Amino acid sequence: MTAPSGHEVRSAKTRAQLIEAAIDVIGAVGYEGASTRAITQVAKTPLSAIPYHFGGKSELYMAAAQMIAEYARERFGEVIHILDAPASGSESQAFEKALLHLLHIILSNAEPHSWTSFVARCAYENDEAFSLIHKQAIEPMLQRLVEAVTAISSGDLGIAAARLRINAVVTAIFSFRFLRGVMVRGMDWENLQDDGAAQLEKMISDLCRSSFLPVRPAT
Repeated sequence: MTAPSGHEVRSAKTRAQLIEAAIDVIGAVGYEGASTRAITQVAKTPLSAIPYHFGGKSELYMAAAQMIAEYARERFGEVIHILDAPASGSESQAFEKALLHLLHIILSNAEPHSWTSFVARCAYENDEAFSLIHKQAIEPMLQRLVEAVTAISSGDLGIAAARLRINAVVTAIFSFRFLRGVMVRGMDWENLQDDGAAQLEKMISDLCRSSFLPVRPAT
């Protein structure tokens, strides 16, 4: 393999700068409010860089969503891996562990704040960008969780009921990132990571063992 040329390196750097800037600006003001001038100012690139590298603002928007989708797919893939290859114990224990791991991913807040704002705006608009993120990163995890809870349930849950309940639980877990203020203020916590993590973990575990998700106990 030949080493990339100087032009290729500069081009890749410019594309990365524009994607990061698009996430920052769109996360702050939304897609409609984000001008190409504002994006290129944050990226410290000429205005012509967007049409040159992406074609236009919409293509840059989708490129930003694609980058986030690829990252999220890798992180949520950890949840799927727990379900597919339980290290020890029963499938019901793996299911509970998988949901707890998803909670840890959401509470860790490891990604830039602008990513959370970007995804929150995409999700609110339920637009093409969120469709891409959902299809590539969220949907595979949801499907695997539904398969798992259906397989290990007591038989009271059909596919439709399992989908509804898994979507409700995952949406609630996601809300700890996107609507953290509601929980923090409602519980009078300083923050979720220090004050609420243990209680939220217990809540998820209790939910896994309740009639809401009728999972057979380990034998």
